[in-house]
Amino acid sequence: MRTRSIVGQHGGASGGVNVTPMIDVVMCLIVFYLMVGQLAIDRRSSIVLAETVSGVDRQDLADAIEIGVLMDGGLTLNGEAIESDRIAGEVMGMIAREVGAVVRIRADEDAGFGAVRPVLRALQEAGVTGVEFVTIRAEGMGGQS
Repeated sequence: MRTRSIVGQHGGASGGVNVTPMIDVVMCLIVFYLMVGQLAIDRRSSIVLAETVSGVDRQDLADAIEIGVLMDGGLTLNGEAIESDRIAGEVMGMIAREVGAVVRIRADEDAGFGAVRPVLRALQEAGVTGVEFVTIRAEGMGGQS
């Protein structure tokens, strides 16, 4: 008995792999991650900082632990949403990993002190002795202080 194989014009087997579905899936993943990244950026930029006349200009915000207080009372820790009862534990862990880390609070100008007070208490429980508030310099100077 002889078996026959299908041979293409160039002498190889004529079967091929269709990669179109794989390309479609990869494109969907790329679009998904682009959208999620944009939503994360929008979440942080939704805080409208208060304006102040006095303060010290700081540009080195990368090394700081940032706590955001949103207008509706929601909290973020380094740009990610977090529950208020978890702030103290998370900050303690971050300070243990990064000795000398600075804690900065970015509070929305429409958030009342009632939204900031629990954050300050949680930082006190975590052993934080110094806190900086991030604001925008008034009078058109443009820097954050």
